[in-house]
Amino acid sequence: MYDEVLRCMQAVALMLPCIGCFLDAPFGKFGLPSAWNVNGNVGWMLMESVAPLAVCVSFYGQVQAVIHAWARIMLWLFVAHYVNRAWIQPWMNPPRTPLHISVILSAMAFNAANGYLIGTWLARGGPIQHVSAWIYVGLMAFALGFVGNVYHDTLLRRLRTSPPRTKEELLRTPSRVEWIGFASMCILAVPHERAPILSHPPALFVALELGAMMPRAIRGHAWYKRRFRTYPKDRLAVIPFIV
Repeated sequence: MYDEVLRCMQAVALMLPCIGCFLDAPFGKFGLPSAWNVNGNVGWMLMESVAPLAVCVSFYGQVQAVIHAWARIMLWLFVAHYVNRAWIQPWMNPPRTPLHISVILSAMAFNAANGYLIGTWLARGGPIQHVSAWIYVGLMAFALGFVGNVYHDTLLRRLRTSPPRTKEELLRTPSRVEWIGFASMCILAVPHERAPILSHPPALFVALELGAMMPRAIRGHAWYKRRFRTYPKDRLAVIPFIV
């Protein structure tokens, strides 16, 4: 089952950038009135709660005598991200716009598959022979991204309609920094047999995140430019000062 799910997610990673260039998922600024919309906060909590549950079930469900310490550390960093994302953030932020049921179901399927792959991959990893300094660089990147997410949420709560140009611009990509750090740590600290990079679920997750979010960020950026005359002309969509 693991190999089949992995191949499906690899195919999704290839298709997402193309789909995202032409279709907008119906939530947030692209949401539409529909009888199939549900409460935004409830829907968000349901769909994001799947990831930490799936990763824990798959991790601890592996029939294996030894699960190494670094694998457990990676597991709980993943869970910590989703505790904040799924449960803390919705309670602290203003109410979300309604979510279409298709968004919730597709996100639940994605989170179940991603959590299953990462949990299984972590549990099957071998012992680390040498703790590289690059592992701690990845940890710092993860921590920076995590703190950036929390800080960014705080800024948006305070200034929902007009976030500050400089600080907000620098914090448009905290989640991507977080997951790049996570993937780096996993690959270095939880050894596996040599394989193509997208055969490692933590790296595949980064590719899926970028494939889903970059087209949406670019299209959302264009939407803001069309709707708001005061929107800063020099603000970029994805990477500060670059794209």
